[in-house]
Amino acid sequence: MTLEEFVFNIPLYHIVNVDNGYTDIVNLLKSGEEDSSIHIDGYNPIRRKESTFTLARGLGDVDGCFYDSYSQQYTYSNEIVFVNSYYETSGVKTLCFKCQRYGDEISILVFHNKEKSTIEKVGQYPSIADIHIGQIKQYDKVLDKSILKEFTRAIGLAANGVGIGSFVYLRRIFEKLIFEAYNEVKTVESIDVEQFEKQRMDEKIKTLTGYLPPFIVEQNSIYGILSKGIHELSEEDCLKYFDTMRFSIEMILDQRIALREKQKKEENVMKKIGAITSKLKK
Repeated sequence: MTLEEFVFNIPLYHIVNVDNGYTDIVNLLKSGEEDSSIHIDGYNPIRRKESTFTLARGLGDVDGCFYDSYSQQYTYSNEIVFVNSYYETSGVKTLCFKCQRYGDEISILVFHNKEKSTIEKVGQYPSIADIHIGQIKQYDKVLDKSILKEFTRAIGLAANGVGIGSFVYLRRIFEKLIFEAYNEVKTVESIDVEQFEKQRMDEKIKTLTGYLPPFIVEQNSIYGILSKGIHELSEEDCLKYFDTMRFSIEMILDQRIALREKQKKEENVMKKIGAITSKLKK
């Protein structure tokens, strides 16, 4: 896991063992001070721009954490004795990254358990959902509003640790993209409606080859993975595979945008050629 993945992808309450070779994350534990040498690239949801972020505040030592003054006391031989609390070795701390382009900050509350060498996000602003949903706004011109809404729900669920539910929405999006393509060509091609509806998804894709973005045709196993996730995989497995499935949907949409732009460009050029031809005939 990289530091960028921890900040921009890992959902709340996901426990990370810092002894598992996560050098970048371990560096955050060494100092609570600003360190411009620690920098990551990611999406700024406030400005809706890709940017570079540097460490504005690391986790540092337990001093300064929310619980460092907590202690227990009891009476022994008529004397009050203070016992060091658990939170002198562990506690909730603030981690901040500052956008170098605009100055905005991403703040994360992290529970650091020194005894177990683990850290766990317990809060973040802007949230993971804010970051990821902002990145898909570019697709609002090529997606039906209902599909875009389901895409944001899938991202929101994954950001909150709900893997299977996020797969349900991704599979529905995939199905809708296939049927949108079918509705666009069914009047042009002689496709038997009843037969098409009975086909398995891989057969539907094969029927529509030439009318779908190439990525769908080349990677027709996407639907099978999503279905397996819903019916057989665990929440943890679905969350592990979510980013790949999400990016697969985005690849399809990227190709869809490119195809539409190409069609518009061709139509525009053909129109201008027609106008020139008509003018030269006079």
